[in-house]
Amino acid sequence: MRPFQLPEMLRMPLVEMCLQIKLLSLGNIKPFLLKALETPKEEAINSAISLLYEVCAIGRNEELTPLGYHLAKLPVDVLIGKMMIYGAIFGCLSPILSISAFLSYKSPFVYPKDEKQNVERAKLALLTDKLEGASESDKGNRQSDHLLMMVAYKKWEKILRENGVKAAQRFCSSYFLSSSVMYMIRDMRIQFGTLLADIGLINLPKNYQIEGKKSEKLDSWLSDVSQVFNKYSHHSSIVKAVICAGLYPNVAAAEDGIVKSALSVLNQSTAPATKEQPVLYDGKREVHIHPSSINNNLKAFQYPFVVFLEKVETSKVFLRDTTIISPYSILLFGGSMSIQHQTGLVTIDGWMKLAAPAQIAVLFKELRLTLHSVLKELIRKPQMETIVGNEVVRSIIHLLLEEDKSPK
Repeated sequence: MRPFQLPEMLRMPLVEMCLQIKLLSLGNIKPFLLKALETPKEEAINSAISLLYEVCAIGRNEELTPLGYHLAKLPVDVLIGKMMIYGAIFGCLSPILSISAFLSYKSPFVYPKDEKQNVERAKLALLTDKLEGASESDKGNRQSDHLLMMVAYKKWEKILRENGVKAAQRFCSSYFLSSSVMYMIRDMRIQFGTLLADIGLINLPKNYQIEGKKSEKLDSWLSDVSQVFNKYSHHSSIVKAVICAGLYPNVAAAEDGIVKSALSVLNQSTAPATKEQPVLYDGKREVHIHPSSINNNLKAFQYPFVVFLEKVETSKVFLRDTTIISPYSILLFGGSMSIQHQTGLVTIDGWMKLAAPAQIAVLFKELRLTLHSVLKELIRKPQMETIVGNEVVRSIIHLLLEEDKSPK
């Protein structure tokens, strides 16, 4: 046993520390960290730098990007922080605050002994009732653990506000939800909303800033659909695209979403699979949806792409909470894009494939580049009305809504 506890940089992920190094202009990340008295493993340093490149927090020569500048000022996991920033930019902040809080804390569902089937039925029942203001197309858009958590919170908050504490407790008991987790999520939503206000992304009303004890009122304000940052909160296609923007590169794909050359390599290291469910790969190996996920028993996915926050390895590699995401979400917020003009195929990160006419693919590539200029503008003049009304943001939202309308 060591006489002293390990230094924090040897125990914790290095990503946030790497961002602080860049924000403070302390030079390149690796040489700086290697000066420490007890240096982190090179593998851990390289992994952190690689993730910062993948989420576009740093660019060429490790230069901090506009997005990286904002992420460095948010004391949260980098992927969660990116999701929150994009949630505000794309007008669906309230659902993204709930999802970010659940992912930062834990799932609200409890599993009493021998009640697994009843819990699964309760999850489906939560999604059966149409949420107030939801669009008709959202009815078929339920292949998401993250949206399920968001719906659970929204219904709980409405019952608590309108019918009181006892009614909210009965709701939790009926749907196998932890009441203490729901209250914690409310506090975390307020904390995350305040963080976004601190970097100038939203402006908290003055009376809420003064009356710190009125937390439920501030949470209601963050949920208010008349606010510009919640303009598209009822469109699950926008929310799921933002989940993709935040959680990428944590993505898996079914066989029809993987290029042939990559699939043949992956199949060599995979045991023959039963065809009860789509086989998923994360670009390196076969992965499986966790039994607790609402997507676990699906025979077919709406789209061949799945995003997740964490993998756990037991008898297999499992993806814990998952969301099925659309091709447009991958095209807009995925990794490096290679367009094959003659075949009409687009390759993402060298292993995922999408069918798209060359003109459409080029359009998405341009929209990606222009989105960086929107983030630069966000640093210079962080007014919410300017951002959501931006022509590029409006174009991206229009494309996502049109894709949602098209027949699957």
